[in-house]
Amino acid sequence: MTMAELQPGTTPARPAARGESRVLDGELLVRGVPIGEFVGSVGFVEMVFLQVLGRYPDARERAMCEAYLVSLCEHGVTSPSTHGARVAASVRAPFGVCAISFISGAMGMYHFGALERAMEEIGGLVACGRGVRAFLDERLATGERVWGFGHRFHRSAESEAAGEAGRAPERFHEQADPRVRRLVAMADEIGWEGEHVLAVREIGRELFARKRVPINIDGFGAALLLDMGFAPSDAMLFVILGRLPNIARLYREEQGQAPNRFVALATREDAGFDRTTDREFDGGSRP
Repeated sequence: MTMAELQPGTTPARPAARGESRVLDGELLVRGVPIGEFVGSVGFVEMVFLQVLGRYPDARERAMCEAYLVSLCEHGVTSPSTHGARVAASVRAPFGVCAISFISGAMGMYHFGALERAMEEIGGLVACGRGVRAFLDERLATGERVWGFGHRFHRSAESEAAGEAGRAPERFHEQADPRVRRLVAMADEIGWEGEHVLAVREIGRELFARKRVPINIDGFGAALLLDMGFAPSDAMLFVILGRLPNIARLYREEQGQAPNRFVALATREDAGFDRTTDREFDGGSRP
């Protein structure tokens, strides 16, 4: 909430871009506007839009973008990028090193790099006007991955039972991932009908009917960002903004643990090597 919004009966004044960003003696211009005009009158999500897209979000875009960023703020110990940050913190590397470890670990296409891949794929599908069924026919025939769909954890017994019984629960394709579940509900509440979100939901219905594969957060997030006008090259910006608070918490938590506590995972001979855990090992044995 901005300073203007704290005052009853007032409407925040948002400065319009009017030039280039420059550093002057005693002044800092953001798209031609003195930085002080933004401080206290523009929210962080609005500033992201202004900096990247040169415009402010409307109320619905602002709400969905903020909700999406919040949905990225936790990934547990299952994330490869989390592992790297934790290990760096365990040897008492400074937070900046842990953040860099997180970012480098997140960039792989089978981790948060999948967001960029999904944006490229969904954007291309919508741009060419190709039908969802034809797209999936080709992908499934060749065994290629459909980026933005499927999750190694968010599958559930209900999903498996539905597959065995041949009857998918209504809309389960967008209910399996808890982050997608809430974002879809918000999108429905505010009437979000962007063409990329509509395409992802159609792919989700068809893919779940064929393979019992649900939409994941990368798929829905990719569609949201494309609808807002962001490019695939902007994907990592949102990954970093969304996840860094989580990494900061993990860094602080690790300072209270024994240093170098992940050494038990160093060799294949160790009994605990293949176990993913965030609990402390005692003398190299399982917790």
